[in-house]
Amino acid sequence: MERKKIWTGLVVLMVSVFFILWAGNPQAFAQAKPSKVFQWKIQSAWPPPEKFMGYWSGFGQTAEIVRRVKERTQGGLDIKPFPPDALFKVLEAPDALKRGGIEMLCSSGPYHVNILPESLLEWGLPYGTKGSQETAKIILESEFVSVLRKAYAEKHNAYLVGLGSASSYNYITRFPIQKMEDLKGKKIRATGTSAKIATAHGAVPVSLAGAEQYMALQRGTVDGTIFPPYAGLSYKMFEVAKHISWPPIYSAANINFLVNMNAWNQLPKEYQAILQEETAKMAQYTFQESGPALEKISREEGKKQYNAESTFLSDAEFARFQKATMPLWEEWEKKSPYCAQLVKIAKEYAK
Repeated sequence: MERKKIWTGLVVLMVSVFFILWAGNPQAFAQAKPSKVFQWKIQSAWPPPEKFMGYWSGFGQTAEIVRRVKERTQGGLDIKPFPPDALFKVLEAPDALKRGGIEMLCSSGPYHVNILPESLLEWGLPYGTKGSQETAKIILESEFVSVLRKAYAEKHNAYLVGLGSASSYNYITRFPIQKMEDLKGKKIRATGTSAKIATAHGAVPVSLAGAEQYMALQRGTVDGTIFPPYAGLSYKMFEVAKHISWPPIYSAANINFLVNMNAWNQLPKEYQAILQEETAKMAQYTFQESGPALEKISREEGKKQYNAESTFLSDAEFARFQKATMPLWEEWEKKSPYCAQLVKIAKEYAK
């Protein structure tokens, strides 16, 4: 009887010690909640859904990164994703980020060219590389992102967390392209930088909204477009344009992840590191996995579903297409000292 009382007392003592320790130091038994929660908003330039053909879309990359960050910070950094135009018009969002109207942005260089010339080079150089994995070496192994980061910080009050990829950009046409002469006089839907590239190849650029492309191709108003090859499937563009030219004009249409500099500086260092790590993981995924996979799906399913043909330029012809765009390379490197550095780095990787 006495022994039973002793054991009962020991059990009570152990339970009491547990609760005392838990009350004084709960993280010893469970992870503590953060003392301060940072609640941010991020707007993506790409709409839902999160996945396309089984891979993260631009919006999906945004949503997945913020989920991982929230989990790793135990809710300390809680970023709510919004689709395009939900908070700001896509072309107004960069300025909103600069002045602190939103903490974070998932955007792309072409939306920033009027305020930051360096953003013109986020996609690299036209015909600079032959595939997304080659572009990955520029983004992930060189000083390319560091130079861009300095430009955004100094000129746009923004911290460039990193660059991922959405897709390649190719000629999608109603006719095969085997040599540059095949483009001479052809009407190609292209705007901005793409229009300059089409002109360099002897084509006639036509400015059209993206939503108008299908009907224009169907009616023969244009002979082709410069667009992501997956659009042949998602927008059924292969119904009216049966030819894709490879290698692409741009191997990776890069996505940028930007944070307002004031918001960035308020984050604890550990949260900054986590956000950068998760963005870097997503970048690796887009360049090494989803990019090549989407290209393959576009070729194979385009052929299977629409009898669309992929035409690959010979090495000699690729060199001609590249050479025709080199005056643009020279034009861009003169825009600023940072542009000169970016072009120099990209040239070192050019095939």
